Amino acid sequence: MLLNERRHHPRRKVRDVKTWMLVGQGRPEQCTVVDVSRKGVLVESTRFMRPGTKVELAFVNAGDSKVTKLIRRSGQVVRSSRQSFAVFFVQPQIRPNTAGQLGLRS
Repeated sequence: MLLNERRHHPRRKVRDVKTWMLVGQGRPEQCTVVDVSRKGVLVESTRFMRPGTKVELAFVNAGDSKVTKLIRRSGQVVRSSRQSFAVFFVQPQIRPNTAGQLGLRS
C-alpha cells in the first residue's frame, strides 16, 4: 500500500520549495517537502525521526519575485521511514517567559 493512498484529505504536490527543519535546540537542517495538506506535510529526509518527535518546519514562500516570506509551522512526527516522515501540524506552545515579549497576556 502506498503512503499517499491512506490519505482522505486533499494534498498538493510541492516542488522547489526551500524547507528547513529545526529539532529541539539543534541547528536548522535542509529537507525536501513531498506534499502538503491542511493537516500536515510529508518530508523527504535521510534522517530517521521517531514518531512523537516535535519539529518546527520553515518554508520559504515566494509569492512575487520581489517579496519573500518565511512561514514557520510547528508539528509532531506521526510516521517515519528511512526515506521520509509525516508531520501533523500542531499549535505551538507559548512559553510563559516569552508571552510578554510577544505582546500576549499570560
